Amino acid sequence: MSILSVIKLCAVAATLSLVGYYTMPILIMVDTPEPSIFATGLFFGVLLGGMFAGLSSFAKCKSDNSNVLYVGNIPFNAREDEIQRLFEAYGTVKAVRLVTGGPSKRPKGYGFIEMDNKGAIEALALNGSEFGGRKLRVNAAKSKTVRE
Repeated sequence: MSILSVIKLCAVAATLSLVGYYTMPILIMVDTPEPSIFATGLFFGVLLGGMFAGLSSFAKCKSDNSNVLYVGNIPFNAREDEIQRLFEAYGTVKAVRLVTGGPSKRPKGYGFIEMDNKGAIEALALNGSEFGGRKLRVNAAKSKTVRE
C-alpha cells in the first residue's frame, strides 16, 4: 500500500468521523456514548478496514505466478525482441525491459525479464552463456518496493 493511498484513507476516515461527530447529537439517541467516542470509532473503523482491504489486494498481487530475472552484460546493440526470443525457448515471456539512461537514453547493458515461474527457473541456465559476443549474467531479480 503506497503512502498516497494511506493519506487518502486517512482523509476519508477523518471526514466520516467529523460527519459522525456532528450527526450524533442530531440523532438524539438515548443512552448513547459521547459523539467524540462515536467519531473515533468511525475513524478507526474506516482506517483499519481500508488497510485490511489494501493489504489483501497486495497479497493477491504478490501471489501472481510470475518471476522476474535480472539479465546483465547484455550487448549494447541488443534489442528487446532479440532478448525475448532468447528467453522464449525456456518459457512464456510476459515482459522485457532493457534499462537505458542519461540524456541520450543509451542502453546500460542490463535489463529485467518477467516470465512464468517454471520458465524463469529453467532460464537461469542461460547464466554464463554467450550472446552477441558477451557472457550473460542471469539471476533472480531482487525485490524492490513498488511506488505509485
